[in-house]
Amino acid sequence: MEQQVVWETVDGVSTEHLSVEFDDPVRADGIVVGIADGEGTEEPFRVRYRVQCDASWAVQRVEIDPLGGAAGIELEHDGEGNWTKSGESAPELAGCRDVDIAVTPFTNTIPIRRLDWDSGESATIRVVYVDVPAMTVESVEQRYICLEPLDSDGGLFRYESLDGGFTAELPVDSDGVVLDYPGLFRRVYP
Repeated sequence: MEQQVVWETVDGVSTEHLSVEFDDPVRADGIVVGIADGEGTEEPFRVRYRVQCDASWAVQRVEIDPLGGAAGIELEHDGEGNWTKSGESAPELAGCRDVDIAVTPFTNTIPIRRLDWDSGESATIRVVYVDVPAMTVESVEQRYICLEPLDSDGGLFRYESLDGGFTAELPVDSDGVVLDYPGLFRRVYP
């Protein structure tokens, strides 16, 4: 099964097209074009990312290509919490299970699908946070709380950035893909 999704940022300066294959392995391929606002300057960017997960939604491989300019990032996960970055061991990412690419709501789908949720359950996780367009990675802590578990009508989850203090309630479709990310992203297709 494949799903095509288009999001735009609420401020209207970024658009993403995503294609997700929900097979084994799960494959996501997204392209984001926008304007980044960082430290008082606005800068246009474009990036393509690919994420591969196994059937249980454990991240196996992540590729991020800034499509010109800066060097890309390739991350591989061994399933035991160990990562390599561009072929080199990345001990600073040890213990992370998921990835969070800053410019897309898709990566919220990974822990939503990977973890087995009942209403009211929560999970605190360490993720590899990828800052785009800066093209940096770091380990951060996040929490997800299941407000409404996934079913044929979708679900609702609360996301909390424990390092940054940001919180959002994320309605998702029946595949666990974000419909609306209040204040940041809105789905425009389908």
